[in-house]
Amino acid sequence: MTLLLIVVIGCGNESITGLKITISNIKSPAMVNSGEPNLNFNPDGGAVLSWIEKDSAKVSRLMFSIWQNSNWSKSQIISQGDNWFVNWADFPSVSMNANGVMLASWLVKSAKATYAYDIHISQSINSGKTWSESFIIHTDSTNSEHGFVAIAPRANNKIGVSWLDGRETVNEKGSMTLRYANVGNDNKLSDEVLLDSRVCDCCQTTMTVAGDGSTLVAYRNRSDNEVRDIYLVRNKDNRWSEPKAVANDNWLINGCPVNGPSISSSNQLVAVSWFTVGDNDSARVLCSFSNDFGETFSEPFSVDTGEPLGRVDIEFVNESIAIVSWLEYKGDTTRVAVRTINEYGIISQPVTVTQSSSSRLSGVPRMTKTKDGILITWTELSTPPTVKTALISVK
Repeated sequence: MTLLLIVVIGCGNESITGLKITISNIKSPAMVNSGEPNLNFNPDGGAVLSWIEKDSAKVSRLMFSIWQNSNWSKSQIISQGDNWFVNWADFPSVSMNANGVMLASWLVKSAKATYAYDIHISQSINSGKTWSESFIIHTDSTNSEHGFVAIAPRANNKIGVSWLDGRETVNEKGSMTLRYANVGNDNKLSDEVLLDSRVCDCCQTTMTVAGDGSTLVAYRNRSDNEVRDIYLVRNKDNRWSEPKAVANDNWLINGCPVNGPSISSSNQLVAVSWFTVGDNDSARVLCSFSNDFGETFSEPFSVDTGEPLGRVDIEFVNESIAIVSWLEYKGDTTRVAVRTINEYGIISQPVTVTQSSSSRLSGVPRMTKTKDGILITWTELSTPPTVKTALISVK
């Protein structure tokens, strides 16, 4: 097996948790003029990287590559179009289950209004060799915003999808909602449900399947008086819970911060990380743990080092330790930082993955766990922008 470690770009000190973080660049399968990257794990210990490439004719192409044998496979196209909604914060997602079934999502304009677009879904039952004709996952026909998709494989050959749904916003007093549905191998939808009737308009949703088989969806809620804290809904034995706050930050903000949470699980442990300003008017990246499959959560721990921008992600490194990534100001520059944390709040020294930018074009760095370590991807603002990848080793 050949691991394409191009250059070691960062190394942490011996951490409080007794671990050392090493970052190694990996040659990306993406071409130049690419962005909106995302990562999802494969049950075999690999991963799926997805991104969008654009050409001179303004055609957008959804691409993917599979991490296997410690290398990225040759990139392949899933779909393309000249009427897509392409946005730094609302990026496509591609996921694979244990049977090699893959599900991809992207956004297509439904009307001339800026935020009128639909979620298109396509499925492959042969590990990405061929893809089905796309279909729209939401069942309404309104020309409204639909996006911020999260995907997670479930049992019974189904893949769960959560998304923000704006069908109610076509009414003057309507709100953005959070919805969920399962997609079967036959491309049929089932179990569509309204999870929350009032949520933040443009923050990412995130989903995981805990060790007891329960499905957890975390997102940014929106109260009647404009408090926008992180909430969670949980499906256990095919019954969804009522929305419940992960923590009460009391972030009062009359507008969407475009900064969603991230969730990860390891057996009975569940970890959620997010950005907030909260009632003390101080920007923070926080992390909270649950040791009962997401039923209850600890008081949150601070992860950042002082001037965070957010755009967080979290993944478990092993059964008890998670790693968090986020953007933050560091002096006169902006960096992508990572550090490990456990359920007791014991953290490592932060390590810089790469220099970045506060520009929206720099996107949202994403991580996923593989048998080789933690993969991370981001958009490098070169000319033109290009999707980059690296491998994080925690030992």
